[in-house]
Amino acid sequence: MKNALNTFVLMSMLFTCTALPVMAQTTQAGAEAGGPPQEVSERKDVPLDAAVELNKEYFKGYVTDLKNIVTSPARWDTCDWITAVAVTGVAAGLYDNDAKIQKWALDHRTTTTNNIGDDTTLAGNGLLTVPIVGGMYLYGYLADDGKMRKTSLLSVESFILTGVFVQVLKHATGRHRPYTDDGPSAWDGPRIHNSGSHMSFPSGHGSSAFSIATVIASEYDNVIVPTLAYGVAAITALNRVSHNAHWSSDTLVGSAIGYFTGKAVVASHRGGGEGRLSFAPMVIGDNIGMGITYKF
Repeated sequence: MKNALNTFVLMSMLFTCTALPVMAQTTQAGAEAGGPPQEVSERKDVPLDAAVELNKEYFKGYVTDLKNIVTSPARWDTCDWITAVAVTGVAAGLYDNDAKIQKWALDHRTTTTNNIGDDTTLAGNGLLTVPIVGGMYLYGYLADDGKMRKTSLLSVESFILTGVFVQVLKHATGRHRPYTDDGPSAWDGPRIHNSGSHMSFPSGHGSSAFSIATVIASEYDNVIVPTLAYGVAAITALNRVSHNAHWSSDTLVGSAIGYFTGKAVVASHRGGGEGRLSFAPMVIGDNIGMGITYKF
């Protein structure tokens, strides 16, 4: 029970990242009105539309971005904490209803939705994702399209960094998948070696899909591309629930990790990565969790 409670606190804190767009609006408005300056990336010479090429600097960016994500301290004021507490309450409600949501999803799935979901979910499978992104880079190279090359390279970075975070959480929490029939509150806690059936939290497919979709949507910011990119990512995440492979809270948190990691990677190459996505340990009584913040 204690492991389950500790892990739930972790999940709840992770879920608070969904509140940060609201927090960021206040921060952005303050800066525009002559308030405190926004945080500046370590890459002070990076212009807004800086090119990204497959070279030594690109791979060094992995280290820089990972360091910024892991070590940037959270800077929440009172309003931020109030918002975070409110969203954590929503996370608690979602976690408490995971079993009901799962039953509803299984009762309402059809052959058509399964087929659509299965085809779309390939977007979250690394075996297909890598060739697709590689094809994007090849096109960008042959067509001398710098924007396409940049998008593909940042997608790869976002995909890899998201994978690191997700795998750490999977082994740290050991949540049982729905198909084990052990219930949503079954968590093993930290283990180096975990069975695949005990690595439900968070969703790898959902996080992977959103990590790439976010980069593509950010680089091609129009009506069509973001709609398609996020649509594919959302179907990928939801399909994992309807296939009894993940709880709804798994897919939500996984998708959020992919989304905010993608945003952080894109921001870092626009001269605004430092301090935008940050992890910070949090202690509530005897329970230990982790908070994630993202500032636009």
